Amino acid sequence: MTTAAIPPAVVERLRCPRCGGPVTGEGRLVCVDGHEVPQREGYLDCSSEPRDAATSSTFASFGYEWTRFDKVQPEDERFFRGYFTEVDLPSVRGAVGLDAGCGKGRFSRFMAGHLEAIVALDGSDAVTAAVRNLGDIPNACVVRADLRRAPFHEGSFGFVSCLGVLHHLTDPEEGFHAVVRMLAPGGTLLTYLYSRPTRVGVRSVSLQAATLLRRLTTRLPHTVTRLMSAPIAATLYAGVVLPGSLGERQGNRFLAGLPLAVYRGSPVRALWLDTFDRLSAPVETRYVWEDVRPWFERAGLDVQSVAERGGLVIVARRPGHPAAVPSPG
Repeated sequence: MTTAAIPPAVVERLRCPRCGGPVTGEGRLVCVDGHEVPQREGYLDCSSEPRDAATSSTFASFGYEWTRFDKVQPEDERFFRGYFTEVDLPSVRGAVGLDAGCGKGRFSRFMAGHLEAIVALDGSDAVTAAVRNLGDIPNACVVRADLRRAPFHEGSFGFVSCLGVLHHLTDPEEGFHAVVRMLAPGGTLLTYLYSRPTRVGVRSVSLQAATLLRRLTTRLPHTVTRLMSAPIAATLYAGVVLPGSLGERQGNRFLAGLPLAVYRGSPVRALWLDTFDRLSAPVETRYVWEDVRPWFERAGLDVQSVAERGGLVIVARRPGHPAAVPSPG
């Protein structure tokens, strides 16, 4: 990806990661004070030193994850549809979008066709996988930055997604408000947060077991945790996912009610990926809707829908009418 290939709508919104000034250029991106925004291996590098040890560990974990599970798989499109079920896609057509915490860029890829342009943003080495997966998408741009320090003008994006990210921050609400800052008036925000069960059952027991196991796995080398995750995923797939699929087909309410329903119809590799994700990430917080409702109220967002799909899928809108992005100068 060359500088000339960066969508102009993205350049308009970009701010210098060093001084915060507007950025212009075609062959090179330079701010009004002469600072150049560097490109490395196809992405804009707006990264900075990790703010703390937890951030450094989190970036290392997800950088490893998305450079090992780096390909966009057929099942990823089904996961995309599951997350985006309540998003009114025609209403965001033509907007400039942000995928905050994009990982390997799988959802950026599927969303790009609905938008004028999309920024796939991540703070980890995952950006190298995102570059490969978005290389044939002309209206996509990959940016490396911590979403809490994203180098964009406030209110830049008519659509923002932040899926599976905030619950891995030491202060998730801080990250939430940083994301909301980039949402334009009238814009749509899609978030996904880990949820916690409210009653005792198979899911609650499984999550308790995973929490205990995480005390070990978050301290192991990533390669070891990845290898450990494979037989765990295979066991869960055989013992929970397949019986759940059978229950759906046969109308058995008990089996159909088993957890991990999102993996029914997907290969075991999808569960392997997410098992590693849960066992490797250094920080994990789980919520019920009442925990996070105040976030949205304090941000002044209008919540459109809240759905439970192995986590909270929340669609909200920032009140107001879209405003023009200030031109550079």
